[in-house]
Amino acid sequence: MSEGGGLHTVGYFTVGAVTYGLAAYKARAWAVERIPSLLLMAIGALAVGTGFVAAAPAVYRWIGETAGVSNLATLVVYTAVTVCCGCILTLALLWSPRRSAGAEAGRPPTETGMRDALRRVAPYYGAATAAMVVLFLSADLPPGEKPLTFDTDFADRPLVLAFLLLYQAAYGWAIWSMVYVCHRRLKDIPDPVLRVSLRRLAIGCVCVGAYGVCKVLAISGAVLGSHALDVLSTDAGPALSSIGGVIMATGWTGAALRARRQRRRDFHALETLWTTVTQADPGVVLHSPPSGAAWDFHTLRRAHEIRDGQLALRPWTSQTVIDAARRLTDDHGLEAPERDALAAAAGIKGALEALRSGRPPRQPCARLPGIDVPPQAERRHLVAVARRLDSPLVDRILAEARK
Repeated sequence: MSEGGGLHTVGYFTVGAVTYGLAAYKARAWAVERIPSLLLMAIGALAVGTGFVAAAPAVYRWIGETAGVSNLATLVVYTAVTVCCGCILTLALLWSPRRSAGAEAGRPPTETGMRDALRRVAPYYGAATAAMVVLFLSADLPPGEKPLTFDTDFADRPLVLAFLLLYQAAYGWAIWSMVYVCHRRLKDIPDPVLRVSLRRLAIGCVCVGAYGVCKVLAISGAVLGSHALDVLSTDAGPALSSIGGVIMATGWTGAALRARRQRRRDFHALETLWTTVTQADPGVVLHSPPSGAAWDFHTLRRAHEIRDGQLALRPWTSQTVIDAARRLTDDHGLEAPERDALAAAAGIKGALEALRSGRPPRQPCARLPGIDVPPQAERRHLVAVARRLDSPLVDRILAEARK
């Protein structure tokens, strides 16, 4: 590789742009949902993007020449990556099976879990970053920028060696911890899309971790007086880190993009149900139709309006229809969520028929089916109801109730 490092510059700029895009995406998601893991991802992506851009040979030389401190870009790159590694290790602790089990048992991961994870990471990574700054600035490096060969050219200097080993220790601890956690979590996650995203994250971390292995081997060779392994530091390692960074980005965004698409589909699936139930009382509509942005907010709002519409229809919902729905769905051997969805759809459709005819049922429904589903299952239930409004089985239920 030439000392100009043109290919490295293009590659680092490309990966930097990808990670900056990821940082913007996660920051926007955090601004909407305020989930700590999203903020950690945003900070980590921003830090590593800065590291990749600063490592590009053209930028690397510009930083040193502008600041008047030889190879200052190395400190910028390695401290930025250390910040990212601190975020990754914090995420690994939050996602660990033990902590996830604690959250499921009732401990909020957004509060105490986050604080505990930060207490276990921030002091060590803060101290490591401060020590790296002191070691680097005390090394008294000679003039001349070394954008591709800093590690191997100066590894024989004790302060630089201590600086490099401290960085690699912080780096390796975080990356391989995330690999371990991803491997453990893959055994527990049934969602195939989330499994794919987690597997990509694990593969990306392995590639990024291999960068550290390449660096340590090359540094060890340089310390022993051999530069035969320098190519691991200048070419193989950077290539692995770039590839791994992109794979990690797809792992961090894959499940989120899939969830966003699912929320959009859910919103459109609820459109028919929303239009149907709000006929009883248009006053339950909170605002004008949404613009299409912030699908989480709009879908949640629409679900509330549907629930209000269902309650407005309650005096017109026949217990006879609900009972007929229970009988027919039991005959078909359906699971409880499916039975509730069909009964709710039949109840809504029958209530609208009664409303239009002006004849309320002799026996109004005592308890609307599915009205008490837990909040985390409400959207799924209402989408199921929406998709069964025009089901032939619903028509059979209504016909049975009329007998």
